[in-house]
Amino acid sequence: MNVNRFRQVSRLLSLLLKGFGVLSIAALLLIVVFSFFLETDSATVNVAFSNSPLFQFSDSRVTEADFRLGAFIIAPVFLALSSYIFFKGSFLFDRLVRGETPFTFEFAESVKRISIILIVADILLPLLYSLIVNLSADEGFFFIIDLSSAFLIGLILYIVSGVLKYGISLQELADDTV
Repeated sequence: MNVNRFRQVSRLLSLLLKGFGVLSIAALLLIVVFSFFLETDSATVNVAFSNSPLFQFSDSRVTEADFRLGAFIIAPVFLALSSYIFFKGSFLFDRLVRGETPFTFEFAESVKRISIILIVADILLPLLYSLIVNLSADEGFFFIIDLSSAFLIGLILYIVSGVLKYGISLQELADDTV
């Protein structure tokens, strides 16, 4: 792949990520508008983790209202994290479009931060959802541990950041040798 084609692909990916970030912010604003400014019960927020979670305990005494409250609290957090990740990723692709090298410590650290956010969010959001549902339930319990593809993507990005840092150290060694 030549440099111009790589920059075009990077520009396209940057625009896609910015578009997804804008959509996440728009969804977040819609949740706020529907919940605070419109007096209706017809608008609900649902949180769907994977169809086959790793671990789930549930009691039939937990009501649908408890699940809706948990989703109402978790959805804005999820959307805010998603928009942050989308915009940070688009900024990384913008750097590539400008011709900057990915073999800098700052670039590798940005990739590492995105990976850690993906991993931690994918582990903690289902647990936080379970906590909120349990605190709002009068009786019964609900507990879920789930990992999605975001966890795997986060692990891959963490490894990529390590490879970038290793490439930086090899480049410094080569520069010092010459």
